[in-house]
Amino acid sequence: SFGLLAALGTSLTTMIIAAIGTWYGGWVDAIIQRITGVNMVLPILSVLIMVGTFYSTSIWLMLGVTILLNIFGAAILNYRAIFMQVRESPYIEAARAYGANDWRIIVRYLVPRIIPLLIPALVTLIPAYVFLEAALAVLGLGDPTLPTWGKIINDAQANGALFKGLYYWV
Repeated sequence: SFGLLAALGTSLTTMIIAAIGTWYGGWVDAIIQRITGVNMVLPILSVLIMVGTFYSTSIWLMLGVTILLNIFGAAILNYRAIFMQVRESPYIEAARAYGANDWRIIVRYLVPRIIPLLIPALVTLIPAYVFLEAALAVLGLGDPTLPTWGKIINDAQANGALFKGLYYWV
């Protein structure tokens, strides 16, 4: 569930932000691109370790920070490139000609064109976020109340499962 929620939250929010930045252009797009450039150099695992150490190991906090850190990632550049092409399509000009407002064009005409590309992105992001959560839990920074994959591995290591011959636990 962590992987699915993080992938959905990140992908949908990134898609909407890229569409807004592409449609409005100018300073809105420039700010989004600068935030993306800064965010792409941040080490996500290190930031999550710091959050888990200093604040809380709640899975909901980790999920929220994961989504916030990945919204302005490399995917926003890919979506922006596609939206730049779609923005110049004839049906967008027709929608503007009959008086459609900006939000209608974004939601009804721009975003549906990228949904087929969103599905493969979700398929690849879900395991990445599952492994991220497991890595945090193995390090002891996962939610101690939930039986996640990383927490089980951490418990197996802490209780010496390999030395006691409890290989099924690992």
